[in-house]
Amino acid sequence: MKDKRKIGKFGWRVEVDLEGGRIVSLMKDEEGILGSFERMDGKMGNTHVCIPNFAAEGVEKFGFVFHGPFRNSRWQVVNQADDSLEVKCEIEGLEVVQKFQVGRQGFSHKIVVTNNTGERKRVNAAVHNYWETKYGWQGTKLNGVDITEGFKTNPEIRLKKENLLEFPGQKAIFWRVENFKVVKLWTGFREENREKIYDQKYVCLEPVMEREGFVETDKSWLEAGGKIELGQEIDLG
Repeated sequence: MKDKRKIGKFGWRVEVDLEGGRIVSLMKDEEGILGSFERMDGKMGNTHVCIPNFAAEGVEKFGFVFHGPFRNSRWQVVNQADDSLEVKCEIEGLEVVQKFQVGRQGFSHKIVVTNNTGERKRVNAAVHNYWETKYGWQGTKLNGVDITEGFKTNPEIRLKKENLLEFPGQKAIFWRVENFKVVKLWTGFREENREKIYDQKYVCLEPVMEREGFVETDKSWLEAGGKIELGQEIDLG
């Protein structure tokens, strides 16, 4: 059953789907920032958390689900007001709480991961952001550096706490992150006559707590009762 919740204030509007705890859309006035997009592979893409693993890390070694199970699980509403929404989901004793809030300072997305079990658990975390690029993404800049080719080669780039994101023809985005060290670049594509044809209406800049593969190291353990706090804030120039 589809169950979507909306919040809005000061020109900001956010829609969240409780199936997957996904951000269906984030808008400021009439400017789309995060959205939902039909990809070239036929799947629908929108912003979701990747917990306790990012991408394929831990899949072969530990039997983890690609990008973790939370993105395809049912979330419960904890609190909702005009300007905020808090949801949670717990799987095998690992609890994730997301708080979405809008205000004069922009949009805030806070994430708290808590180990409610009596044993340690491996954790890496990411947010698979789907940014709207209605004029394409050729010439996209992150902190003044052109990262266009990165959407084809998919590198992980070191993130600053405060970042400037510029998409062609759109307002500059001020993007602040908390406890995310790198960002993964990606967009969908299909192969045609041995050439890759890329989606143009969105790109994914995905903040990740640690580089892919971290969850397979001994540094990834979250002790029993332990907690990790992460977040991102978005505002327009």
